[in-house]
Amino acid sequence: MQRPWRPIVLALALNAGAGAAVATAQTVTVRNAPPGATVEVVLNAAPAATGTANDAGVATLTTRMKDLIGKTEIDANVSVDVCDGKRRVLIVEVGAPTVPVEPGCDRRQVSGLYWVRPVNTVVVNLAGITPTLLLIKGSYEGPVAAADGTTPAESGPRSWRPSPKGPVVFGSAGLSKFRDALLIACGTASPCSGDDSGLAYSGGATYWITRYLGVEGTYVKPKNMKASGGDTFTFNSTLDADVWTLAGVVGAPIGPVRLYGKAGVNYHQATSTTDETIDNVTQTIAFKTTGYGWLFGGGGEGWITSRVAIFGEFNLAKLKGPAESGGEAFIDDRLRLFMGGIRLHVGRSGR
Repeated sequence: MQRPWRPIVLALALNAGAGAAVATAQTVTVRNAPPGATVEVVLNAAPAATGTANDAGVATLTTRMKDLIGKTEIDANVSVDVCDGKRRVLIVEVGAPTVPVEPGCDRRQVSGLYWVRPVNTVVVNLAGITPTLLLIKGSYEGPVAAADGTTPAESGPRSWRPSPKGPVVFGSAGLSKFRDALLIACGTASPCSGDDSGLAYSGGATYWITRYLGVEGTYVKPKNMKASGGDTFTFNSTLDADVWTLAGVVGAPIGPVRLYGKAGVNYHQATSTTDETIDNVTQTIAFKTTGYGWLFGGGGEGWITSRVAIFGEFNLAKLKGPAESGGEAFIDDRLRLFMGGIRLHVGRSGR
């Protein structure tokens, strides 16, 4: 004969077991992590769990809150450390110490204060520059896939791709203009005409140590200055310059857009040549100058993808130096550059 109390006792036992599991286990699900990245969870300052994001960028980890910190519920702040090949979720009770940021990592705070209990699943979304969090009672299954395998976008504010760190190479073209070269070449000769501005090009590389600070080296080829004129005599003059720059760069990233300013030094090599004709006799006067001067400028870049950006900038450089052959010849001018081009992020992802 079946005893009627057995189902009741069995049900109570199952509920008690489930309650014990809920009282000790804490589930953390991370979404939109880089596939294959290591995912860690830290409770206060205690390492709690480690896993690996799958091909969909999802990792689900289980921790033992009571065993680690002696509590089954806390009011917590949540942040995420973004490192190269690793994402660390930090759940820290208000007023409790936590682990310091490791070198090369970027700590990003999740806005808000959360009542974290084992009955909840903590879902951290890393899709944007600022992580977001869902605190769900019970388990989390994630968005339901459509017939084509895609999932609907999550609700919430749109997040933008951040400007990258690390090495960036670039090429550009634009307008260059010398401040004094044409005026000096003409001197008091009349008539005199020429051109001290025109198409310039440049190339170089920037290394962003952080998204806010970098160092940049550039080669610039400005348009040659040309002047001609004279009355009782005629002359043709050119100034052919090459410029190398080294500068520190300070950036202000706003999602995929980064505004920046820079300051540093330049080194120039320039050749000034004048062909002067008097009574059908032509003589050539030429000298080469080298030297260092200051540089400053600024601009903005917009990252179309994680690898490609377009940019525009303005730079002002002082070109100053004596003739290599000695004598009184020298150059002391200002070079203005209005440039635009393409940047390419190389190496690993700089997120």
